[in-house]
Amino acid sequence: MSKFNIVNSIIAVIVLSVFVLISILLLPFAFILAFVSLVAVSFYLLIEGHSLSHRSAMKSFYCPFRKMIVDAKFRPSIFTYRAYDDVLKCSAFKDRVRCQKRCLDMPEFKFDSQPAAVNH
Repeated sequence: MSKFNIVNSIIAVIVLSVFVLISILLLPFAFILAFVSLVAVSFYLLIEGHSLSHRSAMKSFYCPFRKMIVDAKFRPSIFTYRAYDDVLKCSAFKDRVRCQKRCLDMPEFKFDSQPAAVNH
């Protein structure tokens, strides 16, 4: 083994030892940081989910499935590919919505950037 290889090996061992010591020293802080981040994100999603359940948008449109003009109350979506998640109320039904809610897949409602009226 040449002198150059021995020096390279020593430098590599020193650098590796420094990296191992730094990672051991910072490991508890990494767990604490990950835990704090998890708690913060969970708290944000909990608050956002709670406030999202109280939001709604009213729309008036022609329902091709019931063949009539209806007033519907939609719940906005933040995690799906469409603008609204659910139909909360519909004037075509007296008490609760009993249809398959195919209006959520209509092109008019897929990417609705500005709801007509948002109630909080």
